[in-house]
Amino acid sequence: MVGISLLTLVPGELGGSETYVRELLRGLGRVGEHEYEVLLPPVAPTASEGLPSTIATEYRVARTVPQRLAAMTLGAARQGPLRAHLRDADVVHYPLTIRLPALKPSGRPWL
Repeated sequence: MVGISLLTLVPGELGGSETYVRELLRGLGRVGEHEYEVLLPPVAPTASEGLPSTIATEYRVARTVPQRLAAMTLGAARQGPLRAHLRDADVVHYPLTIRLPALKPSGRPWL
């Protein structure tokens, strides 16, 4: 299973990065050959573009820059519950460049 972490996604705030993520997910939904699980933040509960997803309710609701910094800081400090969402992933992709939760399951590659 391929995990896709989108915890730092804030709809309408990331411009080209958001466009890239949404098109990536749509493409995987059309022609992807693997199982996927998208980890979403509470501010973007419908951003999986039809792929199976989980909302990380442990991650703080964050829309403004100060809220986003606080959410990322707290998420980095308390990663256990966030990591649990991706525990079954064979590989995890972080398309928004922030590796949250930082997860490298034993013997599994980073993407």
